Amino acid sequence: MSPQPLLAKPARFALYGELPGESELELVHIEDIRSRARLYDWTITPHSHREMWQLIYVASGGAEATLEDDRIDLGPASVLCIPDGVVHGFAFERETLGWVLSIETRLFETAAFAPLQRLLAQSGFGVTKLALTPVLDRKVNVLFSSLHDEFLEAKDGRGMMLDSLTSALLILMLRNAPKRSYDGAAAPDGARLAAAFRDLVNKRFRDHWRIDRYAEELSVSPSQLSRTIRRVTGQSPAAIINARLLLEAQRNLHYTEATAAQIGLDLGFQDPAYFSRFFKRLSGVTPRRYRLNSRRAS
Repeated sequence: MSPQPLLAKPARFALYGELPGESELELVHIEDIRSRARLYDWTITPHSHREMWQLIYVASGGAEATLEDDRIDLGPASVLCIPDGVVHGFAFERETLGWVLSIETRLFETAAFAPLQRLLAQSGFGVTKLALTPVLDRKVNVLFSSLHDEFLEAKDGRGMMLDSLTSALLILMLRNAPKRSYDGAAAPDGARLAAAFRDLVNKRFRDHWRIDRYAEELSVSPSQLSRTIRRVTGQSPAAIINARLLLEAQRNLHYTEATAAQIGLDLGFQDPAYFSRFFKRLSGVTPRRYRLNSRRAS
């Protein structure tokens, strides 16, 4: 059973079969393998996701997976981790059971996930396949099942529960991952560089570093950094830095009583008017309007 050949220009999808913007995705999304694979006769052609990681857990059945230029087999009791931007496809055995967990990379930029994101970046964690022991398989099965149940029910604290279960899964993957990725090959350099860049942005976004300063810290050239980040994430390094600044500004507007000028100053903007223009350009509304809308919605 062989999947279709890799496409010359693989599509970038939010979830497979959905163009970006077609669905209102949360930061965590989970579905069983059958619900989507059946729609495509159990063959998912090679594609990539912008700003999204995935964990594929095969409980029973199996699949042959393509990952960039490599192919690997997924048997029962196995998990495959795919960082954002990595081209991947699957030829599933019919009636394969399991789940696909999709995690938007914005989740790694939240305060709760920052320590875990640093661990992932420091370890060079990238494309990773785990063949689970019976004990580990039971733990993973419980976590995926719990995530799926929680995702389908609108209970109090749903978001926090989804985040906690997702964090637990990633920690299990990190603890049990081999030092090298699938089949003994090193994780794709682009994925490692993108993870290291995000980690550095999380530490330095308030300093308004230029791209060449980030490149120097990461021991690459500015052009190499820009090319790699665009290839892996579909965005420029500057866009990722600006998005991180916007995210922090939005958090402060929602959760604190600080004025827009105070928030801007904390984020390294010396001119309150410039901060307001920056915020409106990226979000479409003024800081004041954003605060009103977000608090009204909650």
